Amino acid sequence: MTPEYIQNGYYMARHVFKEHDVKQFINALHSIDIESSAYGIRDLMNKVPYIREIAQSLPLLNIAQEILGQSARPVRSVYFDKNPHANWNVAWHQDTLIAVKQKAQLIHFNTWSEKQGIVHVEPPALYLDQMLTLRIHLDVTNTHTGVLRVIPGTHRQGRVSSSDILKTVEQSTVIECPAEPGDILLMNPLLFHSSRKATHPTHRRIIHLEYSVMDLPAPLEWFEAPPCPF
Repeated sequence: MTPEYIQNGYYMARHVFKEHDVKQFINALHSIDIESSAYGIRDLMNKVPYIREIAQSLPLLNIAQEILGQSARPVRSVYFDKNPHANWNVAWHQDTLIAVKQKAQLIHFNTWSEKQGIVHVEPPALYLDQMLTLRIHLDVTNTHTGVLRVIPGTHRQGRVSSSDILKTVEQSTVIECPAEPGDILLMNPLLFHSSRKATHPTHRRIIHLEYSVMDLPAPLEWFEAPPCPF
């Protein structure tokens, strides 16, 4: 897993969770008001404690620690559901924002914003490169349901402007990442990725978890991270 992930910036781990596990995830998500935030629910670990338990469980921590190191811990979580009432295109991009508890003027931390009441900022690329995204699939994900598309190896380019991302995409082979319920896509946040609208929208539910081994410079703190035991 690790060499392929390092080379390509992504890796699909198959059958990490069983059918009954996926049903438990779906049942746990019924406790939140998904209708009011059709395109995604942020701060998922705080809103659904069961998701935090899973994020800190051995199956996921083992994956994160293999890629990042022993101090890897979950720092951000989002829930997405692409369905007939919320069906959208996602342009080619990198995930360059992190969620923090408060705003602070620090050098090289830029592009401050607020999403669903949570402060976000763009950190130096080093912080992003030392993060790992785990996308837990709760449904069959394919071309018809809005599968994630990636350009392998692009995470090694660092942070790239939107125009340069598009230039690279035009000259590259696009890879789709189909998945079954219980599969997990490992992804570097700097990997170029996108998704199209579902052509046959039903549900494309994803639990998106981000892990890091790095502490932020004071006074910044990860918004969802548990206290670091190390």
